[in-house]
Amino acid sequence: MQTTKKNILRALLILTLVSCSTSKKTTQAVAPIITPIQEDLTPTWGLDISHYQQILDWSILKEQDLGFIFVKATEGSNLQDVKYIEYYNKIRSLKIPVGSYHFFTYLSSGKNQAKNFLGVAKYQRGDLPLVVDAEFSKKMPSKEQVIKELKEFIATVYIKTGIYPIIYCPYKYYNIYVKGNLPINCKLWIVDYAGKPNCDWTFWQTTERYKVKGIKGYVDFNQFRGTKKDLKQLLL
Repeated sequence: MQTTKKNILRALLILTLVSCSTSKKTTQAVAPIITPIQEDLTPTWGLDISHYQQILDWSILKEQDLGFIFVKATEGSNLQDVKYIEYYNKIRSLKIPVGSYHFFTYLSSGKNQAKNFLGVAKYQRGDLPLVVDAEFSKKMPSKEQVIKELKEFIATVYIKTGIYPIIYCPYKYYNIYVKGNLPINCKLWIVDYAGKPNCDWTFWQTTERYKVKGIKGYVDFNQFRGTKKDLKQLLL
């Protein structure tokens, strides 16, 4: 009988030790992992506008934490957007990073279009790089001609400013005319409403039917590939 009691006490002691050991292991396994506080990695978004967009209230627009706004400055070899100067100055006054873009046509040389753009567009310290907006038209010149004129435009802008312009274009356009043909120094702003473009884009236009408070009608929505801190590294 005493032997039995000893065996029982010994068994209870072993179970207690095992239980404590298991409890410690379990506690270690489910302990929360503490990670250092990181900077906000929320994608930075912004808009591109021209005289087609009617701004109803700039103050409301400012309150929506825009990361940037691009404004149309020129088109072709002799056209200037009638709202460019007004919009550009207002955005600068709101301290929102602003950039200027040129709508590229196929009716005049790339060099002449660049001269028109550079004669109008602002590119001050704190601005985003200049942009060439290249898209399909109903009657496209030969591929060789398109590439030649775009190269002339880019070269003229670079010689005058020392900075390569950003190339804005649809993803299909990029694959036909831009990829492997234009300077790799040019950052990409890709238009693709179907999904994330499979290239090294810096800006991505995800829709042309975005509604934002302060602007009448629809506007283009764009995402920058990075945080606001990253965007600052791109500014002139």
